[in-house]
Amino acid sequence: MKTWTVMLIPHDRSSTRTFTLASWHGLSLLTILTTLSFATAFFFQRQSVMAEQVQSLHETNRALQFQAASPAVEEKPEAAVPEAELAELEERLRAEYEASLTKITSELNTLYDMETKAREITGLAPRTEQGEEAPQAGEKGMGGGMGGGPGGALLAVVDEHLRPPHVIYGMARPSADLILQEIHLRRQSLSDLVEAVAVDKDRVERLPSVWPLLNGKGVITSRYGYRRDPFNRRVRHHDGMDISAPVGTKVVSTAKGVVKDSVYDQYLGHLVCVDHGNGLESWFGHMSKRLVETGDTVDRGSILGLVGSTGRSTGAHLHYEVHENGKPVNPGRYVSD
Repeated sequence: MKTWTVMLIPHDRSSTRTFTLASWHGLSLLTILTTLSFATAFFFQRQSVMAEQVQSLHETNRALQFQAASPAVEEKPEAAVPEAELAELEERLRAEYEASLTKITSELNTLYDMETKAREITGLAPRTEQGEEAPQAGEKGMGGGMGGGPGGALLAVVDEHLRPPHVIYGMARPSADLILQEIHLRRQSLSDLVEAVAVDKDRVERLPSVWPLLNGKGVITSRYGYRRDPFNRRVRHHDGMDISAPVGTKVVSTAKGVVKDSVYDQYLGHLVCVDHGNGLESWFGHMSKRLVETGDTVDRGSILGLVGSTGRSTGAHLHYEVHENGKPVNPGRYVSD
């Protein structure tokens, strides 16, 4: 067995010490050092894990303390409502519903009556009758024959066909579904009525029904029909109406339309022809000056020119004609003296 001698020599020159070590002494010392290293590492790791667990427990404890400090919300059970009170509440709600239903029904019936009267006054039939489709307003023309005078189409005879379609009219207690259907029907029907009134309003605005001189000036000196020609004294047909007025008096359009012609004619002098649509035209002749051009859009009351004595004329006046489908007719059918 190997042995080692260890000599310890102190610095103060005292006596030296000598140790003799065998090989098993070194192994024992190495084993002890290794064991101590592993033990130290084990206890250090265990201490870290325990520290983490303690920290987690501290956090949990703080959370529990916070919850305990918060005021607890006590859930109170809902108090049971007596059956008698529930029945009373249900009866009251039912009565309110019935009253509302009756009120709505009454208002819709009143609205229906008003709409019917409006259609009877205007002579506008509903676009859609019950169970069938009717032509839409404004399709294939906006009027018809004049019926002997301006606004004749509006003076229609009251007829059952003028009454709008309905769902609940006359019913005492219709269901909510029927009321909704009636509301939808009334909205559509009134929309059609407004559209039809707008179309008829445009047609009325195109009827040459006002006096052709501004502010009602002028005096009729010759009417529509046969008369003696002022130049050769022969009996001839006069296709219009002569209105005597001072030179420069303003001539106005008698209805809405488009200027078809603004020309000088050898017989009618300065002439303006306005196309009103539906085959209606108005002519204004013998003017001293024209103030519109061909293609201009004019409204009722627009200034067309000034009274004069141009063309084949014996003095200052306006020659006024109305044509239906290309033929002159009596202007008196449209305008009063």
